[in-house]
Amino acid sequence: MAKLTVDLETSADVLGTTPDRFLAWLKQEDSQGLLYFNDTPQISIFTLAKILDTTPRELVNFLEESDLEDRLDLQDALETIAESERLGEQPIPWDSVVGELV
Repeated sequence: MAKLTVDLETSADVLGTTPDRFLAWLKQEDSQGLLYFNDTPQISIFTLAKILDTTPRELVNFLEESDLEDRLDLQDALETIAESERLGEQPIPWDSVVGELV
């Protein structure tokens, strides 16, 4: 099964902010992409892509090229994204909010 979430630290690294600041912002935004597993916050790659105003595929490609790739099962994620694209599911772009996080 594909892992389609990223830990809080990785998400914050991608956004150039701290995990605490990012978590506080997510809670303020009441984001549905913030998930807790065993009291550990995880961020949906779809939510992170929306925040970055990009596609999940571009996000995964970025993670693949960075030193963060070991934090996500990229091959499974790419296969899941490809299936979503094949079915015609389109992510809804958000306005860029990264400036609020830095």
